[in-house]
Parts: sequence; structure tokens; C-alpha cells
Amino acid sequence: MYRFVSFTVIFSFVSVMLYFHNQNGHDQASNHGEAHKHEEVSIPSGEQIPSIEGSVKKDHSGSWLLHIMTDNFKFTPEKAGLNEVNYSEGHAHLYVNGEKLNRLYGNYYNLGELEPGTYHIKVTLNANNHGIFTVDGQEIAYHKKLKIK
Repeated sequence: MYRFVSFTVIFSFVSVMLYFHNQNGHDQASNHGEAHKHEEVSIPSGEQIPSIEGSVKKDHSGSWLLHIMTDNFKFTPEKAGLNEVNYSEGHAHLYVNGEKLNRLYGNYYNLGELEPGTYHIKVTLNANNHGIFTVDGQEIAYHKKLKIK
């Protein structure tokens, strides 16, 4: 009986650790530098160029709400990770102070309650393969410098 209980405890612990490792493994560790840098996807001439605008506002609950609006772009979360590239679909990547925070599959993201300070917020439009859309070498991105007192 002791062996069975020991096996169950050890197996459960290892399973939980592997689960959390896999959940946080992709693009979450900022100390890996360029290991997870995504390539550029240059939009060729003749294709409609997607665009992104946005705003960041404090909501009634005290947290900060990011709202992004796109043109010529459709969020396709069901295709994230596929190698197919369509210049008018994909997802977005959210960076706060240079660190990737999350992927976005829609127009809103709750940044939570932010401490006083300066925050550099960047949202890039990305292809299904996670490559950053560019035009003439420039990322298609929304930038916001947010100062909270």
C-alpha cells in the first residue's frame, strides 16, 4: 500500500509540474532573449495592408482596459500556430515594457490594476505562424506610453 501511495503522490507532483511548465514555456520567459523571437512577415505590394489603432483607459472597477481596433484584419484564434499565412488574418501579441505579456484574439484586454509608473504598451499584428506583419520593414503595431500617477 505504501508503494502505491508514494507512486500516486510522485506521479501527481510530476504531472502538475509538467503542466505548469508547458503552460508557461512558449514566449513567457524573458530571460531567453532572442530564443522565441518571431520572424517578420512582409506584406507584399498589391495586398491590402492591415492597420491597428487603440486606446487604454481606466474602467469603473479601477483596472485598465486596452481596446484595439483593426482594419483589413480578422482575428482567427482557431488558426494560431499554423504555417499558412493570410495577410488579413491572425492574432496580436501584447507587450508591456518590452516583455511579451500575452496573445490577443480579440479587441479587448484587461491589463488589471497598474501601479504608479510609466508603461510602454505595444500590440503587434501577427500572422497565424506568429510572424510579425511588416510593411517596408516596419512592424504593424499600436504603441502607447501610459503614465500613471
